[in-house]
Amino acid sequence: MPLLSTEKGCCLKCLLELPTTRFWLAPQNNEGFLRLAPHLPNLRGAVAGFWYTVGSPLRRWVQAAKYEGKPQLLAAAARYMATLIETEGRLPLSEIQAILPIPISPARQRQRGYNQVEWVARGMAEIWEIPILADHWVRRSGKASQLTRTRAARWSELEGEFQCIKPIPSIVAVVDDVLTTGATLVSALKSLPPSVVVWVFTVGITQRRR
Repeated sequence: MPLLSTEKGCCLKCLLELPTTRFWLAPQNNEGFLRLAPHLPNLRGAVAGFWYTVGSPLRRWVQAAKYEGKPQLLAAAARYMATLIETEGRLPLSEIQAILPIPISPARQRQRGYNQVEWVARGMAEIWEIPILADHWVRRSGKASQLTRTRAARWSELEGEFQCIKPIPSIVAVVDDVLTTGATLVSALKSLPPSVVVWVFTVGITQRRR
């Protein structure tokens, strides 16, 4: 479908097809928060915007962003999520001092030419007018893809993977594209100073296997 002049990245019809989680109504009582909170005492809340499920356009968009040079799709989803959070949510957005996108490895950055998570951060920052700190973290090796790893292997192999290299504000929004087991986010957040209060935002979340 051709885009209107006011649409960026994807059309409004496609955005409305995304299955919303409505986690912004209960940022301390949802599936994403419960995956992360046991490991992160400084976690204030967590919001994932849309379910990353079979049939959701988001699955295709994430793949296109990572492997087909189309990160603007995730930026569009992030703008939509940020708008829903701002208009419907119960979050103290005015307290958040900066947005921190999860870094990818140098090798993947060179291969893709960008970090797709930074595009998620850009979409949110455009709506909330909060600065992005994209160079305050580094990811060291960026080992093999986590997609085929067991849950235990993901947690083990990500230990010590991230390093904070610049001062971090006291209250931040940490951003990733999709929340699966939570291993990547937990490893990254443990590299931040323990005094930093964190809100986590992801565009997508997988459904827990029952």
